[in-house]
Amino acid sequence: MEIVSGYNRKCKDSLGGVKKVWLCKYHKYSRSQIITSGNYLVSFPDTFIYSFYSVEASAPIETQEQNEGGKFYNQSISLTFQGGDASQMELLNYLEYRLLFLDNNGLYRIFGLYNGLESSGITYETGSSKNNLNGFKITFTGKEEKGSFFIGDLSDVGFVDGDTITYNLLYQNGDFFELQNNDLLILQNG
Repeated sequence: MEIVSGYNRKCKDSLGGVKKVWLCKYHKYSRSQIITSGNYLVSFPDTFIYSFYSVEASAPIETQEQNEGGKFYNQSISLTFQGGDASQMELLNYLEYRLLFLDNNGLYRIFGLYNGLESSGITYETGSSKNNLNGFKITFTGKEEKGSFFIGDLSDVGFVDGDTITYNLLYQNGDFFELQNNDLLILQNG
């Protein structure tokens, strides 16, 4: 491999920051169940993902490092939640996750694809005035052999937004439960 061109100054036409974050519990899948092409995730086992709204701007950080075992990527992201149930936040501290995010440029990416992410601790803050945070800060960290993968469309890859699931009520024989106006009875989560 050799250098065949330089790198010129680029126009600043992209935005930093994260627009939306989803978490899903980490399950160990075989490498054949996770299909990638280049730096894009193409297929993933069907998985429910749940959105988490951070009240402060989240900045995903990915750094490449090298040790005696070779090169690897450190991935981390901090999220800030206002209020909330302390017991619910404690669960985030003890499980492993995969984290998906949509950045302000409209690109989806995933952290913890093969090895998962874990919480490096929760900080509880009550603040000293109304404009201070009364909530939790949590940082997720992980190490991956490859950098984060981009995702074209979440649902095409295998991710299902658990916040927008609709359920249809069925009879035991498989027929839909219909209302008098012939609409289907739909129960919505949330």
